Amino acid sequence: MKKIFIIFLGTFLVACEQFTPFVDSHREAGEVKMRGQSTPDKPAVCYNPLWSDKKLVEQLAEEECQKTNRHAVYSETDWFSCRFVNPSTAFYKCEKR
Repeated sequence: MKKIFIIFLGTFLVACEQFTPFVDSHREAGEVKMRGQSTPDKPAVCYNPLWSDKKLVEQLAEEECQKTNRHAVYSETDWFSCRFVNPSTAFYKCEKR
């Protein structure tokens, strides 16, 4: 019984990490082109509105725009356009300061 509980607890803790907001951009091995909804001009941050901190979502977008010396401005939200645990996508525009 203890073994099952430890396995369940470990699985739960690993799964909780999946709930954090993230920029929807990644690169497949061996590819040059980025994949995902995010672009350098329009960062896309996947999050769950039930438990994600809105300030963290904004901070992730701001960090993406700062890579090109710009500022993130909220644009729109798409619902159910990302992963199961983070179904919403907040789009921002990178604009000059």
